[in-house]
Amino acid sequence: MDALEVFDPTGATEVTRLHAPRLPDLEGKTVAFLSNDMWQAHRMLPMLREMLQARFDAIRIIPESEFPMGNVPIDRDDTVEQVMARNADAVIIGNAS
Repeated sequence: MDALEVFDPTGATEVTRLHAPRLPDLEGKTVAFLSNDMWQAHRMLPMLREMLQARFDAIRIIPESEFPMGNVPIDRDDTVEQVMARNADAVIIGNAS
């Protein structure tokens, strides 16, 4: 018999896996941008890149254009492998709008 697991939206879900710890700052770090290629990403991500470069002198940013774009492609293992191969310390995902 097949089983269907249902979550009660009025209750709480147990957290079993935490996000990676936050970096204290981005100075001297390599940050990869991944774009879901949604509304205004082509405007907002370059603006965010400029703001981060103005704030952190030694930041290195790998632009979203160097990785697959879209919700499905950025969720694939091969995209994660590409980010890891570029030695990224952090990743900013989305369209930042």
